[in-house]
Amino acid sequence: MKGRLKKLADGPYIHNVLSFSDNEKCCIWTRQNINEFRDLWWSSSDFSKPIRVTFANPQQKDYNWGQVRLVEWTNYENKPNKGLLYLPEDYDPKKEYPVLVQFYETHSGSMHAYSAPMLSSAMADVMYFISNGYIVFMPDVHFTIGTPGQSSYDAVVSGTEYLIQKGIAHPGKIGLQGHSWSGFQTSYLVTKTDIFTCANIGAPITDMITGYLSLRNGSGSPRYFMYESWQSRMGKSIWEAKEQYLSNSVLIEADKIHTPLLIFHNDEDEAVPYEQGRALYLAMRRLQRP
Repeated sequence: MKGRLKKLADGPYIHNVLSFSDNEKCCIWTRQNINEFRDLWWSSSDFSKPIRVTFANPQQKDYNWGQVRLVEWTNYENKPNKGLLYLPEDYDPKKEYPVLVQFYETHSGSMHAYSAPMLSSAMADVMYFISNGYIVFMPDVHFTIGTPGQSSYDAVVSGTEYLIQKGIAHPGKIGLQGHSWSGFQTSYLVTKTDIFTCANIGAPITDMITGYLSLRNGSGSPRYFMYESWQSRMGKSIWEAKEQYLSNSVLIEADKIHTPLLIFHNDEDEAVPYEQGRALYLAMRRLQRP
């Protein structure tokens, strides 16, 4: 294949071509960003003379919506880090807003994705919170094999401190939330810092040793593959990396948690054993922590 790349569309949008006409002279496509729903557009195949075909979400104008910014800082590993900062549509930098720090792995690549407010069984809905006067911060986390907890700390806590330094976040008004894989990270973070006012932890892995030697409820398959070569990123078996597994097991460090927690889990969870979340609850109860 030969030729040169040609820019056909630009602007702060995600474009997605759905279909071309039989003669390939015209196409139907969508575009979206935080404020623009994925309506259908028609144009020539070079995107000239675009015509909007649908206007599916007119009621949005009746609500306080939002805006998003890409923020960059240097994390605790002295590496560049990125994250998304979601702000209310009527954001006033002179005011103090409560901040929700929410994360999973990486988010900056979804900066221009549209998200309709909806109920969620896991992560808090970003649009609902910013529409109701919150700031939501979603830092990217890049993991080092063998130290997933520390990798999360280096990115998330450094990013939170960056927002405090910039006067965007304020101590006493910063919440933390994570579910499943980021539920583990959230539970790990509150053993290492008191920077967060409160934390919401969903379906967390809190003991990597028993988690490693358990089964997935849905498939019945052993979970050790998730630790050695998948999302948990330990890279080795328990017997090859005993100290790493222990240092990433939250229950051992539960006595260092002073942040008030709201823990939720489901006994039909097919990915993370329910006993993991329950164990953290019992640890907090035994330690008489909120």
